[in-house]
Amino acid sequence: MRRLASWLVFASLVGSPLAGAFGESGPFLGLDLGVSDPINGNYRAHVKTGFVVSPYGGYMFNDLIGLQVQGHGLGQPADDDDRGFKNEEDWTGILGITAGPRFVLPTWDVPIFEAMELYATAQGGFFGGLSGRLDDETGGGVSIGGGIDFYVTKNVALSAFGRWNRLFMDPNPHFLPDDTVVQSPGEQGPKDAEYATVGIGLKYDFREPPAPPAPPACPACVCPECPVSRKIVLRNVYFDFDQASIRPDAVPALTEAADILKGEEGEFSLVLEGHTDSYGGESYNQGLSERRAEAVRKWLTENGVPAERIRAVGFGESRPAADNKTPSGRALNRRVEPKLEE
Repeated sequence: MRRLASWLVFASLVGSPLAGAFGESGPFLGLDLGVSDPINGNYRAHVKTGFVVSPYGGYMFNDLIGLQVQGHGLGQPADDDDRGFKNEEDWTGILGITAGPRFVLPTWDVPIFEAMELYATAQGGFFGGLSGRLDDETGGGVSIGGGIDFYVTKNVALSAFGRWNRLFMDPNPHFLPDDTVVQSPGEQGPKDAEYATVGIGLKYDFREPPAPPAPPACPACVCPECPVSRKIVLRNVYFDFDQASIRPDAVPALTEAADILKGEEGEFSLVLEGHTDSYGGESYNQGLSERRAEAVRKWLTENGVPAERIRAVGFGESRPAADNKTPSGRALNRRVEPKLEE
């Protein structure tokens, strides 16, 4: 498993064919909010659980690896002991900035994870104390952890994160003015401050899903081999993720199809079959497929096709035209497929 993970990272860095297949590059922004808890004895002897605010941004080179820059703002109240030194009750405030790689675990072949992104990040940077036990101290630090992004739309994700952090700064004071040791051996300094952060966040990914592959060459064609049922293929009548509105790029093909249908001789009925990709629950996708079929029906009737000859039905995610494990396949499944019947 370790050898496989190393190979995936190497493939992403050198731009191999595998890396190129994972998706588009692009920037992202986010904000994490949570709690900060001291985890080593020395730091626990100085502060209690506080809060953390961490804005971040970065750039994904593909779906597996990117670069992330993160800000760190912490506030932690003083511990409860009474050692009698000046400003003992002050909160410890810290600001910092780190940067490092962001690794994403590939999950496209696991259906339950299709709307999720599991990631890990390892960062290093610079920190400075603003008040309390780290007042006026500066030094380097590291932040290592990961989390889960759950995409509620194609660009917006809700996040949960957890990180281990170490600052190369030691809290003060270690002793009272007369050098009397007042801490247990496990809490005596000088030692680096270590703390864990956990919480939730919001992320915006600026990358857009890839465009669906080109459909068959004919904009609207009738199969001559079918004496009873004939099938019309409409060019580029696809839908954006979680949408049922007609896209501007579908209007020329729909106009051409409407002209053909208005000129069709004899009795016919047009069945508009709506479909979705596999994101979302079955009942939700069923309704979405019906709304897509109804949107095409409404457009055609408003452009001269007799309403009594058009019927809109939905099949949800049950009849995929392509593989739902890939972005391009899911884009093809977000469609309305018309069938012309005599």
